Amino acid sequence: MHILSVQTKGQQLIYLFGRTLAYFVSIDLSCNSLTGEIPTYITSLAALMNMNLSSNQLSGEIPSMIGTMQSLVSLDLSQNKLSGEIPSSLSNLTSLAALNLSYNSLSGRIPSGRQLDTLNSENPSLMYIGNNGLCGPPVHKNCSGNDPFIQGDVANSNQKFDPLTFYFGLVLGFVVGLWMVFCALLFKKTWRIAYFRLFDKVYDQVYVFVVVKWASFAENTAVE
Repeated sequence: MHILSVQTKGQQLIYLFGRTLAYFVSIDLSCNSLTGEIPTYITSLAALMNMNLSSNQLSGEIPSMIGTMQSLVSLDLSQNKLSGEIPSSLSNLTSLAALNLSYNSLSGRIPSGRQLDTLNSENPSLMYIGNNGLCGPPVHKNCSGNDPFIQGDVANSNQKFDPLTFYFGLVLGFVVGLWMVFCALLFKKTWRIAYFRLFDKVYDQVYVFVVVKWASFAENTAVE
């Protein structure tokens, strides 16, 4: 047995959450002065088909387990002070035919899929109007465009190529690399010996190659 506490018009009403409430098919507490958060236990009303808590002063987040209310056909939480993201479990309500979350302080990406994509087909954004923090379809606010980090990356990618900076960096890298090689040869005797041996070897190979090619060219010229 659970206790459901409802604050309305300065009075706190207590309901025993047992077999009686479990068979409720409709709750309409709209246009009252309800305050506080929506009780989590309300999501256990498996038979509830209509829930209207609009035009109150409810705060906090929408219960994350609201997707377990599989019989829900109509849900109206408009004109409250609800905040946070819309639970993704809302898309699990396959029987939902009417939804109104307008005029709250909800934020984040609007969940999509299944029944949510078919609601209010003429103007689906009306279900979420008055929530400036919401983004993504069906509202005309791009979630990725609101990310300051993404905006910064886009701005940087749009900068023009500066050839002066590129060539300066190229020359600086070449000088630093050459200086490191020079210092290594200056302070490492074994490296210095190996370098000059390699240089002599390459020089001899190039010299022999040039001499052979020149002799071959001279011979062919003489024959012609």
